[in-house]
Formats: sequence, structure tokens, C-alpha cells
Amino acid sequence: MKRVFTAIILCLLPAAFLCAQSVTLTFTGSTVNNLYVPLNRVVVSNLTKGWQETLTWPDTVLVMNITGFHDVETGRAPSLQLSQNTPNPFNSTTLVNLLVTEPGDVTVTVTDITGRLVAVETFPETSLQKTSPQQPAIYQMRVSLSLAGTYFLTAQQNGHTASVKMVNNGEGGANNVTVNGMLDMVETPLFYSKPASRGTTNNPFDPGDQMEYIGFAMLHGMEVESGHKTQETDASQTVALLFPNTQPCPDAPTVTDVQGNVYNTVQIGSQCWIRENLRTTMFADSTPITPGASYSTPEPNYFDDSTSIIPLEQRGYLYDWAAAMHEASSSFAVPSGVQGVCPNGWHLPSTAEWGVLLSFIRDQAEYNCNGEPTSTAKALASPSWWNSFNTDCCPGNQSVFPNNASGFGAVPAGTLRAYGYDDVGHYALLWTSSENESYSEAAYYYGLDYDSQDVARGSTAKDRRGSVRCLRD
Repeated sequence: MKRVFTAIILCLLPAAFLCAQSVTLTFTGSTVNNLYVPLNRVVVSNLTKGWQETLTWPDTVLVMNITGFHDVETGRAPSLQLSQNTPNPFNSTTLVNLLVTEPGDVTVTVTDITGRLVAVETFPETSLQKTSPQQPAIYQMRVSLSLAGTYFLTAQQNGHTASVKMVNNGEGGANNVTVNGMLDMVETPLFYSKPASRGTTNNPFDPGDQMEYIGFAMLHGMEVESGHKTQETDASQTVALLFPNTQPCPDAPTVTDVQGNVYNTVQIGSQCWIRENLRTTMFADSTPITPGASYSTPEPNYFDDSTSIIPLEQRGYLYDWAAAMHEASSSFAVPSGVQGVCPNGWHLPSTAEWGVLLSFIRDQAEYNCNGEPTSTAKALASPSWWNSFNTDCCPGNQSVFPNNASGFGAVPAGTLRAYGYDDVGHYALLWTSSENESYSEAAYYYGLDYDSQDVARGSTAKDRRGSVRCLRD
């Protein structure tokens, strides 16, 4: 049968029927080393159309109706469509109408809300007899299900897909799909746009729209955000959302500073890190640290910009090196032995200890973007707040590989320099306990940049303000 059919035949189809073409997104969660992660919720954003939907467990499937009447490839009516089943909800058995306009076998599957296959039937082309090779045809299908629940019925033919969501309230019987027979094209009124329901959106969607998907799950007692997946979407698919392969330190899941601020921890290799920037205004001995927004402020001091778009719990305060060290001497040792501004039992890491971290990250294939051991910035960068950047493997681009695979979660809190506060969303500067051997007015730091694939060691003036992360003694 030819793909093209006449405008006269198109006019015979009920208008709402032509709107029934849909794209079904099924979301799954896993860590970067392929451990299953149950999703709490998924935030779906259509960046082209400007809308957002949130799926909440147990729904992990979103059905989007395609705007307009055109077929993606030809600009004509879709070649395969399903009506909404009726009745819906139903008691074990329901009816669905299937529009077929091309020759070819049709495969129909039924999956439950978790994606488990419940039933599959293939109807050979020879069993779908049309009255004329120039006309489309509508077939009535009977769907029987044995258990109550939410299901998705999907038809596939010649690379085309159509789906509907069904709710079964009955028990008993078999799981199967059968064809009752062919219906009259003009007299069949059962095709209409699916009503909005949990897991279905009536927001506009066209194939090729730029979509963003973000998953949230509970891991080790805390809600964790997946990498942001951004892509053009034009067909039904399973969207795999990747979560950081993280765990808190086994005997220290949290740590509390002298002011009562509570921080989460993360175990990375043999090291136990505080996974958030410090936000204390006192040393562990209760000595206050001077606030200051200029280089004329006496050392040691800290800086905070309350207008920052990053919440304090994530950005922390920015400290000069004197505050980070709390009068300790420079150290390159492992461990550094410099408590500095860190809580009791924790210390400011040396450059050597940062080297231990980076060596571990580079040795783990699941942390290396595109398999490159030097592309480690994304594995250490937080999923949020970075400026956008198009190059693969940079923290500002999360469409290829997720940020924060290690759970370290470095935040681009910016810095304070002589000429002012900047680099929010652009840069994360993290102090070490190691002074520059050639220039005593400078100290080493490790930095992550939104447009750089690797973590870099740098040296800067000690009166510059940067973030502080602590290692367990």
C-alpha cells in the first residue's frame, strides 16, 4: 500500500483522531556503575515550549500528545494511531481502536507502570485486511488484564509508535490483546485526545522539541538529584537518568561544626570528605572569624554575598587563606595535620591529598567522561548552578555525562578578588593547606571551571577568598 492517501480520505477521519499521536517517555534511574535507583520524582521540562511537568512515584511514564496533525517524516497524517481505551478505568477488559494506514505487521505490547512487559501480540499484515489499498482502516482490539494497576498499551509498525495509558481496577482472566474486527471509518467516533491524568500531559509538544529531564531519588537517607539530561526528543523512548555513585562515610554520615551547622559526608575511595562548603563564622575553639567584603579587612576573615542565587547551605562562605589555616603552617603532608577552620576531627587537605582524590577519580572508568581520565571535572562538579557551556565533558554541559558522579558536589560559589566578587556559576576555588614554595604571599588551590574538562591546581594570593572542604583525620 502506498504511504500517500488523498485529502478526501483525510477529511473522513475525525479531527480529534488526528491529534491522538503521542510520544511516551519511560524513566529509569541508576548509578553510574549501573546499580538500580528507584525514582522519587522526575521533573520534565519542554525548553522549546516553556512548560514543566513533575511525575511522582509510582508514575515513571509520561505520555505527550503531539501538537497538530502532521507526521514527523512526511508532513501528513500519522500512519499509526490508538484511541483512548473505553471504558477507562475498566474491570479486567477494555476496548481500544487502532488506525492503520500502511502495510506491515503491527506489534502491540502492554507494560505496567514499572516498565515490566505484561503482554505482547504481533498481528501479521495478512490478518489486517483493508477494504481498499488506498484507504486507512480502523480495527477494534480487546485488551484483557489479570491484575489491577496502571498500564501502557503501545502499538508499533514500520518504525511508528503510538501509546495510551490505561487503568485496570479488576482481577482475574488472562493477559492478552486480540483483534475483534474492522470498524467503519466514518461511523467510528472513538478517537479523541486523551484527557489529562497522572502521567499524561496536555501541554503542547512537537517532535524535535528540546527537553530536559531531572530525576530525584533517596540514596543513603538523603534526596539526591540526577544529572540533567537535555536532548531533542522525537520518539517514544526509555530515558535513563544517572545518579552519583555515592555513599556517606560509614561511621560519620554527618558532621556538626561549633555553631551547630550540619554537613553531609561522602566516601570517595579511601577518603572521607565533607560534601558541602563550610559555612561557619567561628573556628572550632569558638574564636570568631571577622566578616569582610574588601581586601582591607584584617585577616583572618570570611565573605558572603547574600544576593547570590546559590543558597547558603550550598555555597557556604568564602574564606581567605589565613582563615582557612587558622595560624597553622603550610603542609604538603598526607594527612596535612592542619585543622584550620574545619570542625574537630577534620582537616584542610594538602595538595598531596587532593592528588589522592584525583588519582582515584581518574582510575574509575565510570567517573571519566567519554572514557578520558583527564575529563574529571564533571565527576566532582555539582549538578546545579553552573553556567551553560556547549563543549562535552565540561560542568556546564550535562547532556553527555552527568555531573557529580563521585558525590563530591563542588559548587561554583565564585571568589572575591581585589576588584570584587565574581565567578558565581563560573568557578569553584577550593583552598589547600599548601603554600606556594616560590612565593610566600600565595597558596595553592584546586579549581573547577564551567568550561574546563579537568580539575586544575592553581596558585593565588592568600587574601583572595575561596571555599573550604574538609577531610576526616
